Amino acid sequence: MAQGSDKGELFIKRAKHFNLAFVVSITVLFLVNLALYSFFSMPVSSKLLLYVYSLQILSALTAYTVAFLVRKKMLPVRTSEAYWSYTAVRRYFWSYVLLSVPFGIGFLFYLFAGNLSSLLLGYLLSLCGLIIFRPRRGDVV
Repeated sequence: MAQGSDKGELFIKRAKHFNLAFVVSITVLFLVNLALYSFFSMPVSSKLLLYVYSLQILSALTAYTVAFLVRKKMLPVRTSEAYWSYTAVRRYFWSYVLLSVPFGIGFLFYLFAGNLSSLLLGYLLSLCGLIIFRPRRGDVV
């Protein structure tokens, strides 16, 4: 049976794989949409594009703030607590979902208007957030 620190290290290793799964999923979705760009390409009003960019940046700032607050206030999780792994996974999961919102907005706009620049902006904002808020050793003690 593994000790507390061994369980914590194993959990962080698996949490990094969980983070990688989010990164790979948005990357695959981005690459598939990039391959289909010729089918979706349409002209878009610059004013509408500005609104979408603003919404993506605002959602990214909100997601980064919430993920930072979760990391500061709700982590580290103690392995001595009941359901510690469930609690930690839940905190990671919702942080990653929020960090993926800019890509989701860009993806929806891409589906409706075929604008590649909004998809690229959302992808970069989400990717940066997922990389910045990777699990660290001190998150589970």
